[in-house]
Amino acid sequence: MSKITIFYSFLCLESYKVRNLITKARWVRTLKNGDKLVKLHELIKRIENCLRCYEEFEDVSDADRIKIRDWYLNGPWFFPPDKHGVKGFFGTNDVMFVCPKPSTGSFDDPASKLFYKLLRKYNFSKAHVTDIVKCRSKAGTMSSREIGNCFQFLLKEKEILQPRIVIAVGDEAYSEIRDHFRNVRRILHYAAAYRWKKTEKLESQLEQISNQL
Repeated sequence: MSKITIFYSFLCLESYKVRNLITKARWVRTLKNGDKLVKLHELIKRIENCLRCYEEFEDVSDADRIKIRDWYLNGPWFFPPDKHGVKGFFGTNDVMFVCPKPSTGSFDDPASKLFYKLLRKYNFSKAHVTDIVKCRSKAGTMSSREIGNCFQFLLKEKEILQPRIVIAVGDEAYSEIRDHFRNVRRILHYAAAYRWKKTEKLESQLEQISNQL
């Protein structure tokens, strides 16, 4: 067997080993992401069964109170996935967007569409997107009671996802999480960006963060 043949065989073997390592790494990453998703589903169930902030209809069973709360649009809400690849609450990569709280309005509004469009544009489609306060309520600041009751769930999300970077959406979210998370960045809230025509500023912030990852 010639030296050239031996060398070629050696290269083929090493190439096979490298491909195997890459395949194994992808498989391990897929398993980890799947495990995270399972844990997020379990967390959703815990959140949906929580009645700490809801004081209405205390004369009926908890199961009925949960139904009534949801009928009045006062129950938990989660950022949904869209048809274009944004994962929303089901995102499992190492970037986490933290917003203040959901409102009772429709998610299919221009501001929310803008937010998801920018997530896609700057490669944040697989990021985890969540709120500090989990239940829907009228627009306004978060109450200390809401934060106190819900913060345990946000910390559980942190435990599950182990984010490399956390992006606070708006000043209110930033002030609440900056002392509890590492590597926190702040961006303009997408609703404010849309309302006050500051889309370019929000884009610039997201682009800068994306380029640093």
